[in-house]
Amino acid sequence: MYLLLVEDEAALAESLSGVLTARGHRVDWASDGLMALNLIAHQQFDLVILDLGLPKLEGMQVLQKLREQSVDLPVLILSARDQVQDKVAAIHAGADDYLSKPFDTHELEARLFGLMRRRHGVASARLEWAGVAYDAGQRSFACAEQPLQLSPREHATLLALVEAQGSPLARQALFDRVFVDDTDIAPDAMDVVLYRLRKRLGELGVAIRNVRGIGFYLDPDRP
Repeated sequence: MYLLLVEDEAALAESLSGVLTARGHRVDWASDGLMALNLIAHQQFDLVILDLGLPKLEGMQVLQKLREQSVDLPVLILSARDQVQDKVAAIHAGADDYLSKPFDTHELEARLFGLMRRRHGVASARLEWAGVAYDAGQRSFACAEQPLQLSPREHATLLALVEAQGSPLARQALFDRVFVDDTDIAPDAMDVVLYRLRKRLGELGVAIRNVRGIGFYLDPDRP
């Protein structure tokens, strides 16, 4: 998932970004509410993790502005405010979930994945597309009832494609998801990952298609 973390406490933001990145997600960080709105206006995030006590523009104001602008991006509130009235107010303002600090990172990730499933109308703990199934609990893939043994980069690429649910992902968007911490990797390294993944999936009747100038998506038919 491509996540926006909106948190003014730098130590927490750095720690949480590191954990989520290590688990295969791409994370951008905004330290105040105005920065968050600017990033959301220019990037295509999957989800927003939003603190309430922010400088310049409070989290509740950020949430209200997003909903006033009909931005349907899922928002999970992550806040030290744990009173019932705070949670109720956030939900009424348009939040999709609320998790109080302190929290467990595994619970946070499970809630994020739950929001992603809900966004795509999926009720089960598995996310599926084009014959490829991802089990969030096991962090594993299967295709044609066969488990897929993937490298970390192949795993990140396939997860991004499954989460996209058929919407083409631009090459740069895939590159940013797969090579999060690799600043010296050449852009054509993405081609190597795609080639290997295409070979694995092609044997199982699933193709990775490329719409020129737009991006890549999973197709259940052989090329």
